[in-house]
Amino acid sequence: MNGSLLKLASLTIAASAAVPSAAQQVGEVFRDCDVCPEMVVVPAGTFMMGSPETEEGRAVWEWPPRRVTIGYEFAVGVYEVTFDEWNACVLGGGCRGREPHDEGWGRGRRPVINVTWEDAWQYADWLRAVTGHEYRLPSEAEWEYVARAGTSTARYWGNASREQCRYANGDSSVGCRDRQEYTAPVGTYLPNDFGLYDVLGNVIEWVDDCENTDEDGAPSDGSSWYDGDCSVRVYRGGSWLDEPDELRAAYRLYAAVEATRRNLGFRVARKVR
Repeated sequence: MNGSLLKLASLTIAASAAVPSAAQQVGEVFRDCDVCPEMVVVPAGTFMMGSPETEEGRAVWEWPPRRVTIGYEFAVGVYEVTFDEWNACVLGGGCRGREPHDEGWGRGRRPVINVTWEDAWQYADWLRAVTGHEYRLPSEAEWEYVARAGTSTARYWGNASREQCRYANGDSSVGCRDRQEYTAPVGTYLPNDFGLYDVLGNVIEWVDDCENTDEDGAPSDGSSWYDGDCSVRVYRGGSWLDEPDELRAAYRLYAAVEATRRNLGFRVARKVR
């Protein structure tokens, strides 16, 4: 075991007891243990989920738009879960000991990839065991709510895909000069108004909901949708591999729970009240 892994192991052991967070106010950033992800508290609110017919690049499974009210504050990861954070879980006896392949691009602060939906939940369960707090995958509605961060445009920076270069790691078709061929270290680009980085781009992100081919009948209170085919789960956000049409707040697709992909990762949510 190299020095950095030994350091992570010792930090994980030090974090074995719950560390109460004093940060319970909207906008505050906190970490529940030394190796836990940074979280930010987001406000309750109401938004229109899905895409209007006029949105360029929209797909039928983003229809119909509906009003969703999230009547509670909650915390969500400031960044996508990184390889360093995943390794802390493994060293702490969690995550089934899995060491996902990094495709040769590097680990550290890059988002963890090649993880299944169940892997993502294993990480959340480990955080819950370590901290005593209710970590989980975000619901699809929660994810879109934090991705929009109070906006109603196709992307949290507006409708124009050309602005992607400042805010998101997507494919190079818009002419970015960031020299990021694959995943980028988290936080490389500008955040949205909730202080979240890489919600669009870098890696697509698992959420909790089961597959449904459109939004008709989905919950309107921010909860996960467990109707449909639960052997298949939704992912959101677009990735480094995807064209601008897929880097939109309403973009949604799905994959089998056992699927792993080189552009698929996740971020976590947590109850704060």
